[in-house]
Amino acid sequence: MSFHSKEALWYDEYYRQTMTDFSPWNEFLLPELSRSLKSEHKLIELGCGQGHVLCYIVRAKLIPQKHICAVDHSEVAIDFVRSQIPEADLRVGDLHNLDLPSGYYDFCLLMETIEHLSEPMPVLQKINQLLVPGGVLYLSFPNYIHVPWLIMRILAEKLDKPNWVNLQPVDKIYTVFTVIKLLRLAGFKFEKSIGTTYCLPMPWPLLRRLERPPLTRALNALGLWRLSFHPVMKFRKR
Repeated sequence: MSFHSKEALWYDEYYRQTMTDFSPWNEFLLPELSRSLKSEHKLIELGCGQGHVLCYIVRAKLIPQKHICAVDHSEVAIDFVRSQIPEADLRVGDLHNLDLPSGYYDFCLLMETIEHLSEPMPVLQKINQLLVPGGVLYLSFPNYIHVPWLIMRILAEKLDKPNWVNLQPVDKIYTVFTVIKLLRLAGFKFEKSIGTTYCLPMPWPLLRRLERPPLTRALNALGLWRLSFHPVMKFRKR
């Protein structure tokens, strides 16, 4: 069995449990999308998982289902999304081998995905091709400039405790600076970022109770987004 087949099986097992909690990065992405999306826009999400953002977009009537495309490695995840938004263009596939129309999409979402790409640059260059001139890419990822989370990541690897940081088959370490550099090389211009998850490492339910949106917004108002663990970054195709 190839590595990519094993990887797909890992994600199939991961997504057999339905996620119900809306992540902080998605919470802060949604207002951005609500302000930006128009009914005629076309949007693609790569590494969509269970598609909770896409379902929100449809429920809020921001764009019709037929203007949405989503790709994920996991057939289980795509089957779940299909049960929620059956008219969308939903595909099981490897993000390194996308067969999609160039210059077609106005927006692309790459949320908590770039760190799981074995070869990110070809994927980012392909995203650039998929977008219309001036098209927008939103992405989020674990930003290991956050030193306490970096220490937790190192300990999780050394002590074989993958659940401490939800380690996945491919799980690279990035910072906001390396991601901005990658995106510039792929033909994007950095526009803005919204910090989420400033708290120290702790069990997820406790973190969600302690770091409420008003606290996150206050820290962002101080310009501290570079120190957050899951920034939501906005790039535009040059």
